[in-house]
Amino acid sequence: EITTLEGLMSGEELGPVQVAFAEHDAFQCGYCTPGQVMAVEGLLRANPDPSIDEIRLGVSGNLCRCGAYPNIFRAARRAAELKREG
Repeated sequence: EITTLEGLMSGEELGPVQVAFAEHDAFQCGYCTPGQVMAVEGLLRANPDPSIDEIRLGVSGNLCRCGAYPNIFRAARRAAELKREG
């Protein structure tokens, strides 16, 4: 099964990871954002409550030249909360 960025949405409603990225301004140019969102989604499917080090490792395959990593890490933690809340 392959899930795309659009597959994380429920109709027109953003998924938890997408919401968290928007809440925490976890993007600047937007070039790496789809890959970062999918990396965080994959991480949270495997580990619903990752540590900051696990988040860093989970997104390490996607380079962000804008330096939005602190916001991406915060967004990942928030996304984990949103997913746990259901």
